Amino acid sequence: MTVPRIIPRSEHPISRGYIDPDALRVLYRLHRSGYKAYLVGGSVRDLMTGRTPKDFDIGTDARPQDVRRLFRNSRVIGRRFRLVHVLFENGKIVEVSTFRRRPDAEPGAPKLEGDEDLLIRSDNVFGSPEEDAERRDFTINGLFYDIASYAVLDYVGGADDLERRLVRTIGDPAIRFREDPVRMMRACEFAARLNFEMTPEVLAAIAEVKSEIRKSAPARVAEELLDPLRRGWGSSTYALWSETGLLDVLFPELDQEIREGGESPWRQVFWKMMGEADRRRGAGEGLDDPSLLGIVFLPILLSAVKRDDKPGVDSNRILLVLEDVVNPLAARLSLPNLTIHLVKQALYTMGRLAETRPGDPLARRLVTRPYFPAALTLLALYSKATARYAETAAAWDEVVTRAGRRPRAGEDLSHAAPFPEALVPLPNPGGELLVSPEHHAPRSRRGGRRRRAHKAHAQGA
Repeated sequence: MTVPRIIPRSEHPISRGYIDPDALRVLYRLHRSGYKAYLVGGSVRDLMTGRTPKDFDIGTDARPQDVRRLFRNSRVIGRRFRLVHVLFENGKIVEVSTFRRRPDAEPGAPKLEGDEDLLIRSDNVFGSPEEDAERRDFTINGLFYDIASYAVLDYVGGADDLERRLVRTIGDPAIRFREDPVRMMRACEFAARLNFEMTPEVLAAIAEVKSEIRKSAPARVAEELLDPLRRGWGSSTYALWSETGLLDVLFPELDQEIREGGESPWRQVFWKMMGEADRRRGAGEGLDDPSLLGIVFLPILLSAVKRDDKPGVDSNRILLVLEDVVNPLAARLSLPNLTIHLVKQALYTMGRLAETRPGDPLARRLVTRPYFPAALTLLALYSKATARYAETAAAWDEVVTRAGRRPRAGEDLSHAAPFPEALVPLPNPGGELLVSPEHHAPRSRRGGRRRRAHKAHAQGA
């Protein structure tokens, strides 16, 4: 049995004031009921490095039904390995899991090292805190915070690797990656997010078994592709995926356009758009999935359009190219149909916005479409990356500013009053509108026809 390194409260930076109050309530109730109650995984890693965790997960020796009896506001989920979600206001969930051990610890189970296929398809055996730590992926994710003593427990050397700024697997990296190939993607993301280095063993193992990533469930891969984009470290993560060859296995169409030293004219555009998206996320601006996926698909689309040797580029051909480019990739990644519809329409509409000013009659129809927000975001990012359409992008950004909020992709804006009104420019100091009156003529003519028809109907009555 491994004796953990115990880091007392005086020697680590974690304070209960940094822990979510609802997670603290769960920890304390488990502890007072006689169970072990640890904050586990990424939340401890983030608190140890001065970051704010996304989630606060809890590990305990209480079985799922025991946890369920302690918390009326909870539900047991999962078929093979059962977890408990403790529910709080505003949709907050604190996940509580019973300590597990690796499947090969079961009596009579074959040794993983002897198997040709090491992919873990079942992970449902309860165990001890030590076994739970050793079955995790990376040492920096194997730290526990004990609410009973306020100490950090380290069974796997995670504290030392945090100090050395290293991403290291728990055990042989080639075996751990073959057990769960998505761990290779996560190794790159942790290195990018934390500004850590992957150990030589980790890099060598990725080079050796990167083709195993094809065995992972497409939905999990898609989530890993989106997660760094959503959280503001997409540029550095995608760079590492490309450098290690993972992106070439997962998404060769994109890697061909953006890889270092590549000849694609869209490489710099992609990286600048990614950098600007990361900057916006870091500043607290929310970017929806269709906008983020639009950045990913844009260089592939532009390259496909350039390869098309037909003269001219009309809107119908663009839509056909979008279908040919996006649909197969979306199916491979099991992306939701609605999201992909919004991505395709946003990429198409981005070009229309670039040629349309807010005062134009067409603008009123565009602004109510559910894909308008994503198209607007993509136009702004593209303009920032290329310095093209800067005036048009600024005019559309002014519309959003006057509306008072940034719309969300998929939102029905047909009845969102601030947006149609925001299309009408403010008067200049001389009291005149900043656009010519003919931009509003079609609306007034339609209104005149309705008034005349209403008057004729009234006279006939």
